[in-house]
Amino acid sequence: MRVPSAWKQSAAVLMLAGLVVLGGCEAQPTAPQGAKPSLLLSLDDKYNTPDGMTLDPKTGDIILSCPNFNDTKYPGVLVKIDPQNTLTHYFDMPLHPETGKAGPMGLDFGPDGNLYVADNQYFNDKDHKSRLIRVNIKDSKPVGADVVVDGLKLSNAVIWKGNNVYVSDTFFDLEDKPGASGIYCISLEEMNAGCVKLKAPPTDPHLIAQFQTTPLEHRHKELAGADGLTFDSKGNLYTGNFGDGAFSKIAFDAEGKVTSNTIIHNGQPMTCVDGIFCDLANDEIYVADSEKNAIHIVSPDGKVRTLWQNDDCDGSDGRLDQPCEVLIRGKELIIVNFDWPFPGLKNSEFDKHHTLSVIPLDK
Repeated sequence: MRVPSAWKQSAAVLMLAGLVVLGGCEAQPTAPQGAKPSLLLSLDDKYNTPDGMTLDPKTGDIILSCPNFNDTKYPGVLVKIDPQNTLTHYFDMPLHPETGKAGPMGLDFGPDGNLYVADNQYFNDKDHKSRLIRVNIKDSKPVGADVVVDGLKLSNAVIWKGNNVYVSDTFFDLEDKPGASGIYCISLEEMNAGCVKLKAPPTDPHLIAQFQTTPLEHRHKELAGADGLTFDSKGNLYTGNFGDGAFSKIAFDAEGKVTSNTIIHNGQPMTCVDGIFCDLANDEIYVADSEKNAIHIVSPDGKVRTLWQNDDCDGSDGRLDQPCEVLIRGKELIIVNFDWPFPGLKNSEFDKHHTLSVIPLDK
């Protein structure tokens, strides 16, 4: 997803800003032929804000998180999309005991076969209430949930590598360092021993990488930081900043210790990075650009090309409506449209079309 510091403005202000909903979308001239997205699924109102995705390695099902930030009378849930694109309810996320809300976002299956889900509480309480939830799986079905990490600020993306889980925290909200964010790494062994209580950033030893967002004028000086996470075939970890689009590569030694944290791309055409996904066949990384309604591809040398881009729209025809997540399923690129507008993005208004898009890949 992800999540705007600009959300601190009220939704009412956005509605009164004279913004216009466009029923159609115009593709940008940079979009190559054949890359046009089409509609994969249109969701019910009870799934009004879809966000994160992961593939169940045993069934091939997509598990999709729906925090439902646009209409919070619907609780945050997980849904399942089978290989035939049939959507069914999957799991009701546990409510936070203090906020009474659930905000499922990034998610990934661990080596133990269980599903790990970022529970973003930032919009309910900014005082480190976000968590990592383990959804326990038996016979490919969820049977319960536990809190395995507590004390995150804005838990966002989740990805596993070996016996370690990596979680991006998009806002640190440090008074002396606005725009700071980071990535935490926690081992399966440590979580199995009990809930891991993180210290406030940047003091916790689980914090392996930090980032600094540069406020951009055309983005209304958005300060959201580290967002999507993905690994390449060589074991390098990548993330991008939601607020300025800086794209970073984190390398590790044989013991899993960080040896470098390098920005490999910074600037146009990509000044916003949300969800990302690496094609392990060639190590090209697909990027959801929430700002521009675009999908970019980052090559291993840091060069960026745009696969598709369109103007503001309602997404009803499958074109992009604030894309927040990407995932490769076979020869298809599956795209989630978040449609939670705030200043600095093309998307101007939440509408009643809650959609997933698909682009065929030449693989």
